[in-house]
Amino acid sequence: MIYPIKTLSQLPLVLKGFRKEKGLTQAAMAERLGITQQSYAHFEGNPSTATLERIFMVLRMLDVEISLNQTASATSESVTPSVKVASKRTAKLKIIGQKPSVVVKAARIVAPSRKKESW
Repeated sequence: MIYPIKTLSQLPLVLKGFRKEKGLTQAAMAERLGITQQSYAHFEGNPSTATLERIFMVLRMLDVEISLNQTASATSESVTPSVKVASKRTAKLKIIGQKPSVVVKAARIVAPSRKKESW
């Protein structure tokens, strides 16, 4: 069956669904990966923060493959920028494309401070 994913927010539910379909718990997946259950729970809840290598590793364990299909409406103008907000200070970002420039107010961008396991 094909499950089209158009946003990163859909990925956690898809990963959870495939894991449960295989009859695996988060603890079982973590054991196979050699990490803690808490680390796997964080990954499954926030896969957008993981590397593609880790995402592919988990998908291979779940016997899932990724297929990319180009759509006719795919253009660079349809991409929406995302910014992780870490403080209340604002800065102005100019996003320049084929359309007139757009000014977006965003906060300072900060890398996650949580220590991560290497897997």
